[in-house]
Amino acid sequence: RYSTNQMPNVSYGNNLKTISVLLSNEGAISGNRLSGFFHSISHGLINLSEATIDKFNCEAAEKVDIEALKRDLKNGEVMHVDETLLKCTQVLEYGNPTPKKSDKSTFNVTIRTHSNQTTTLYTVNPHKDDKGVQKDGIIPSFCGILSHDHDKKYYKYGNFHATCGAHLSRELKGLHVLYKIDWADKFRKFYVGINDYKNKTEECEAEKLFEFESTYDDLLNEGTEILNKMSQESFGYKEFCPILKRLKEYKNSYMLFIRDYKAPFTNNQAERDLRPCKTKQKVSGCFHSWNGVICYAKIRSHDLFCIINSLFTNPAPCPAE
Repeated sequence: RYSTNQMPNVSYGNNLKTISVLLSNEGAISGNRLSGFFHSISHGLINLSEATIDKFNCEAAEKVDIEALKRDLKNGEVMHVDETLLKCTQVLEYGNPTPKKSDKSTFNVTIRTHSNQTTTLYTVNPHKDDKGVQKDGIIPSFCGILSHDHDKKYYKYGNFHATCGAHLSRELKGLHVLYKIDWADKFRKFYVGINDYKNKTEECEAEKLFEFESTYDDLLNEGTEILNKMSQESFGYKEFCPILKRLKEYKNSYMLFIRDYKAPFTNNQAERDLRPCKTKQKVSGCFHSWNGVICYAKIRSHDLFCIINSLFTNPAPCPAE
């Protein structure tokens, strides 16, 4: 124990910085709680302010090699993309030099994930629009298979599209359960069955692929006949019509996963990437600055204690597990 006049000078080493960044970003602990944590375990010797914790995060974020992550993503065969909204008391609109602030409310900001088997990169934009995609400079330069949840702004990028089959399956299930359209259950079982076949094989034989393609078309024709017999005011018509239209217009995207086994059936990887972001907001609350959410996105693009520690110390690479 020390009296106030005897308090020693404390320098913050790399291990403390690493733990702070790790708990703040991976652990989703708020700045106030994290400050209290350090104060408690040090018996009052360490009194980190929230500003100091933010400084550690910014220091780590500045050292993340964003361009290297972008290269890894652009050079991959498949890229998963998805986005979600977070709350922040500041927002930086496109073209403005300084963020817009609000003391009594929060703004919606968009965090977007781009990922493949080895790399994940998060970006932050004020809106869910194509301007943000262009500003990020990742997807427009990608020439492989783009996996997403039927977000129309993405279809003009990449060479091929793998539209999420899990989303489609849930929509078809809802169409059947909520609106009593039996065709939706029939198509869902057929479609999920294709993925079951894929999971048991290494390549789709030509005859089997022809069978899948033909059945897909036959079911669409059957669905069209059912829809044409329904009145536009009938229960479920407004929900059935757009799904059927989408399955016709985007057949190539919904069937790519069986035509090319590199294409995924779902976009679950991107959804898993975004889950910690929503958890942090739920646990820690909104972000208090635009720079704070930017730093968070950069740090979340890395993972694990040893990688974050290397941002401060640059030691030898962590051994492979």
